[in-house]
Formats: sequence, C-alpha cells, structure tokens
Amino acid sequence: MTHTISNFVLTEDMIEQFYREGFFYAPGFITKETVDRINAEQAEFANKAEGGEWKSNAFVHFDKSAAQFPETASMLSSSTLIDVYERVLGDQVRLWMGMYAVVPPHGEGLAWHQDNMYTHILGHMLNGFIALDTITQENAGLWLAPRSHRLGRQADLNESGSKHRRAADPENGMPCNPMAPGDAVIFHRETLHHSKTNHTDKPRRAYAFQVSSAVCRYAETGKLLTDRELLSALKK
Repeated sequence: MTHTISNFVLTEDMIEQFYREGFFYAPGFITKETVDRINAEQAEFANKAEGGEWKSNAFVHFDKSAAQFPETASMLSSSTLIDVYERVLGDQVRLWMGMYAVVPPHGEGLAWHQDNMYTHILGHMLNGFIALDTITQENAGLWLAPRSHRLGRQADLNESGSKHRRAADPENGMPCNPMAPGDAVIFHRETLHHSKTNHTDKPRRAYAFQVSSAVCRYAETGKLLTDRELLSALKK
C-alpha cells in the first residue's frame, strides 16, 4: 500500500529566492508518516553510541541501497519531489547522494563549508536538509550564509587528508528557523552552511540529500555525471 510522501507546493517566489539568496524554506516537505518510516528503518544507526561526532548513513545508488532502506528509496524516487527539483534546476535531475545525518547527544555538527568543496562539480545543484526531529539551535540546528553561493567555490582551510572540509566563517551567517519534523531547507550546493552543538540528551536526526542537473559535469574530467541515476526514470 502506498502512502503520500509530500504535500509541499513549490512557488515561483521560492525558485527566485533559491537563485537570489541561495536557499528557501520548504515547510511540510515530507509528511509526518514519511518521517516516522525513515526514522524506523534507521533506528539502530541513530541510537548506536559512537562518540560525539556527527555521523551519516549514505544512500548513493538505488540498486545497492533500496533493499536496505526501502522507505528512503520511496522518498528519493517520489515523483512529487522530483518535480520540485526539476522545476528549481530547470532540467531533468540526478541523485548525487542522500544521507541520514545524526548529531549525537551533546555532539558537534560540522564547520562552515560548501558541499562543492568535496567533489568539485560544475553546474547547478541543490541540497535538501529535512528535519526528522523538531530541530532548533538547542539541538544543532542548521546555519546558512545568504548569497554565499554567488562567491564561487571556497578554499578548504583544513589540513590535507581531513575527512571534512572547512571554509572561512562568513560575516552574515544566520541560524535557520526552527523546524518541525518533515520541514526542509533547500539550498544551493555552494551555499555555506554548518551546524553547532546538540545540547540535548537525544540524537538530532535529519535527512540530507544532493541533486544535480542532468547536464552537470565533473570539474576534473569534464565528464557528465552519468555514474549517478537519472531520477526521472525512477519516479514513483
């Protein structure tokens, strides 16, 4: 039996804000039922004690991950949400990756960074950050730097070999609005963002994902991202 993934309605104002400011809020991006289903299939990972560092469980290819995470696969291949990404980016889209992201109790989030500081990709891409709990600054809420996507790819200030990237702290960083389970922030892949400390006794759970225009290319090789699935072929 299928269930409704999302009741979210995208507006032209949101699309314009994405390109102008580098982000927009998407309240009710996924339903509470979808939140509960995704949290249930990741419960063991979320509650496993592994120190105080931010951690994630990745979903890259459907043929490798869908059987283990069927609820996540259903969300990522939702035609309603794919239509949103295609309208924002003006093209068919590919899933770059998704990840169930957890900041453990009293744990730390990530420093200021752009995701394009990891694998350098040319072309428009968007990120989504979906709250799977009520998220505020008390439990490592997200921060963004408006218009930072206009500055281009930033230098990595971490030492070579570090698993994380770190950009210079922006002058205009701001905390995101409090988010209810299912709310999201959609932002450009070059928008600077970070999260701070989880001051609570519970893990802070979120789902982060990255989607590319079908015509994006790897900066190092110039090749199209054909190693990533075209989401329009997976719509459900």
